[in-house]
Amino acid sequence: MQAQEPVSVHLSEKDGLPDKEFYSILEDENGFIWLGADKGLYRYDGKTFKNYNSEKQLGLSVFNIQQAPSGLIWCNNISGQFFYVENNKLNLFIDLGKQLNGQLADFIIKNEYLYILTLKKIYKVNLKTKSIEYNQPVTQRYGSIFKIDDCIYYENLNSIVPIVSEKKNELTNLMSSREESDTINNYNKNTKIFKVSANLVFRQDNFNSNRFYSINKSKNTLNLIHQFQVLSKERIYNTFENNKEIWFATSTGVWVFELKRNHFFLIKRFLKDRNVTNILKDKDDNYWFTTLNNGIYVIPNITIETCIITEPNKNISSLDIVNDSTLVFGNTNGNIGFYNTNTYVEKIIKLPSKDRVSTLKYLSNSNTVFISKDLSAYSLHINSLKLTKIEGARTAKSLTLLNNDNLLFTSYNSAIALEKSNFKNEKKYISGEKRTYASFYNKINKTAYIAFVDNLVSYDSNWNSKKILFNNQPIYGKSITETANGTLWIATFKNGVLGIKNDTVIQHYTTKNGLTSNNVLMLKADQNKLWIALGNSIQVLDVDSKQLKTLTKSDGVLSYDVSGIEIVREKVYFSSSQGLFSIHKDQSFKTQNADVYFNKLEINEKNTIITSKYSLKYHQNAINIGFNVNGFLYNQKRKYKYRLKGFNNTWLTTDIGVNSVKYNSLPTGKYTFQVQPILDNRLGENKMKSLIFTIRKPFWKTWWFLVGLCILILGSTILYYRKKIKIKEHERITQLEKISLEKELINLNLTALRSQMNPHFIFNSLNSIQDLVLKEDTNASYDYIVLFSKLIRNTLTYSNQDFIPLEKELDFLNIYLQLEKLRFGESFSYNIHFEGNENLEVPSLLIQPFIENALVHGLLHKVGEKKLSVIFNFTNSVLQCTITDNGIGRKKAEEIANRQGNLHESFALQAIEKRLEIFKKQYNQNIGFTIKDSYTNENVKGTTVVLTMPFKKQF
Repeated sequence: MQAQEPVSVHLSEKDGLPDKEFYSILEDENGFIWLGADKGLYRYDGKTFKNYNSEKQLGLSVFNIQQAPSGLIWCNNISGQFFYVENNKLNLFIDLGKQLNGQLADFIIKNEYLYILTLKKIYKVNLKTKSIEYNQPVTQRYGSIFKIDDCIYYENLNSIVPIVSEKKNELTNLMSSREESDTINNYNKNTKIFKVSANLVFRQDNFNSNRFYSINKSKNTLNLIHQFQVLSKERIYNTFENNKEIWFATSTGVWVFELKRNHFFLIKRFLKDRNVTNILKDKDDNYWFTTLNNGIYVIPNITIETCIITEPNKNISSLDIVNDSTLVFGNTNGNIGFYNTNTYVEKIIKLPSKDRVSTLKYLSNSNTVFISKDLSAYSLHINSLKLTKIEGARTAKSLTLLNNDNLLFTSYNSAIALEKSNFKNEKKYISGEKRTYASFYNKINKTAYIAFVDNLVSYDSNWNSKKILFNNQPIYGKSITETANGTLWIATFKNGVLGIKNDTVIQHYTTKNGLTSNNVLMLKADQNKLWIALGNSIQVLDVDSKQLKTLTKSDGVLSYDVSGIEIVREKVYFSSSQGLFSIHKDQSFKTQNADVYFNKLEINEKNTIITSKYSLKYHQNAINIGFNVNGFLYNQKRKYKYRLKGFNNTWLTTDIGVNSVKYNSLPTGKYTFQVQPILDNRLGENKMKSLIFTIRKPFWKTWWFLVGLCILILGSTILYYRKKIKIKEHERITQLEKISLEKELINLNLTALRSQMNPHFIFNSLNSIQDLVLKEDTNASYDYIVLFSKLIRNTLTYSNQDFIPLEKELDFLNIYLQLEKLRFGESFSYNIHFEGNENLEVPSLLIQPFIENALVHGLLHKVGEKKLSVIFNFTNSVLQCTITDNGIGRKKAEEIANRQGNLHESFALQAIEKRLEIFKKQYNQNIGFTIKDSYTNENVKGTTVVLTMPFKKQF
């Protein structure tokens, strides 16, 4: 039969199709398209094909793709392996290769079981345990397994058998044969059952001959369907039910039958030269056709059809309507043709010259077609096909009927009104030497409109002209039409579409309010609908509701290079360089289910599992968000709106084909990314998806860190000042202690002075001097009086000084010992020496009490020679004074003191000890003295005092 064929899109390797041989196709509940191919299992998301394979897979080819009630995708292969997809991986469920022995088995998943039907057995496999619960033998199984009304059936010999009781493994016949002539032949090899509306149809393949029966379930009978006889020799791969239609995928393309009044009628055929293996209708009403060796064909819109025009005549340059079933067209080959919209038959009329038909017009009064070509012009009578050449009518840009069958002829250099559409009759030259593009005539107002190269001009019935301006600027038009509401519509070169009433522009449509392009090719009014042909789409405007609908090549539009638009009943016909195609006025515009989802999230260029919320560190601030709409070529024809709340609340629009957004170096904060698809410039009806993520501040910018830092600073400040106050308090106390020590030193110095000036010493010294005087030893008396006075003077002087030079101390001690020698006599000798040459200062009046102690307690009671040695030694920055006597020792001195009852304790030594303690605190040095006796064979030979004393260096 002759029929128009739906416009299809061929997917092949150039579109990213990974294979050319396909066996199975499925759309899952999320809108993904699954393909079983020779090279494996693939999933299509509207943009890319993703391959799924398993390491345990024997062979790449997969078949029988199904979605289980659980949502998992299942398939199998010839090797007897059954697979399912979970966690984005193809997993082997069970390997029955030994049992199936190379047979490609049918299977169905119901409840918790996998039912597998082979030529000889039915296997029932538990999905949880993977155990085979039974393998029921089948007697002469020829058909396939299928499910109707939630019950599983298979064909077996003359019966359709359901699997009723899974526990008892019972099989019950659903129908039996009535008469031999109506039964299924015993030798059938491949049977199928399918539904058309509420009718069950049984197909039998018997010796490569197809026979079809309708099943009467109530009577268990079969009735032969004669209308399917045309398919008797066809190789049928699959069937597809589409409402009251049944589609057959065959080795000679697709056959479509419609069920009317219980009879099937062949209504169309297409893809006749293709081996079509399977058919799918997706959620957006796109029709998918898998083939052997030719990839995949997709019909985006079954109501957009190509007309059967022979290849040499497809490049159509002009189109007009003759009646409600006939179109007339001219092409670039110089011929014209008639196309019957009922019978889909073309009739080509060859013209004498081969120059392009620039435009043509059907004249109903004369039943002729006025044909203007680039180099010639003709008039063709439709009934007689008489062709008459017309002089002077070549290269028309537009032909418009006026009143009384007069014709407005515009060309590249003139505009002429022809009486009775004949150049031989009277002519009215409206304009000359000016190029035109289009013209239109309003019969009610008797007003003509001509789009010139430099302006749009209106003419009244007397051909008085008036320029029509828009914003005081010329209008550059290329197509003119008028809707039923009286609005004149102008297609412009770059300013969209203008609506004019009373020579004033009242409406303006551009890309800002819905057009897909501002360069408009052609317009055609249909009541209050305006069909608009643009360079990238075909749109229709409802002038009442001001709503625009769009069709593109992805929707099935054959070509954008439109040369003519005509309305024939419920269809709109478009002529183009690719031929003639039609669009159904109402059924061609589909409502697409554009459910957007997130398919990728990269953080710092690393893929991340997609969730609804993220909490990120401050340096994880490079975010790449991918989103997608599952649908045929959605991303190749649509756009998305998106925004990142918290960063920029303004909605932005992606370019076509872009379905990801990247943000680099986002500051810290809380963000919500929102995205939604745009369909025909509408957003309201589409769902929006959101993704929330927070980029946390670095710890040094968090409130707890700042509070802690403030506390630390405050605490440190407090501690600092407390320490400073403590240091000052310590300095104050030290200063007070210093003052106290100085006072104590003064007191001790006075005590030392008193010790130096004790009565016994003074009395003894004066007695000694008196003895010298009585002996009239004047010189000696004088010398000792001088020494005594010097000693008294130095004692008084040095008692006011903490430190004195060492030489003065040595001199003071020498004077003191000279006076003591006067008392002890010639038996007493002493030695004072400093082993060093440093200029040092030592504490005043510190050594004398130790020497006095040696004289009084060590030498005074000794019989014989009395010796005393005072040696100063400065080594390794330590100053020591060693006082050695050869006296009686401390023990014997203590016995004498006890016997004499002399319990007097030396005030000088007590003062010296206190002074040394003070010096030790002041100079933080090991200052003090030790006293020990010297022995020879356990006999005391004297006493030694070692005094470590503070010093100062003189500069």
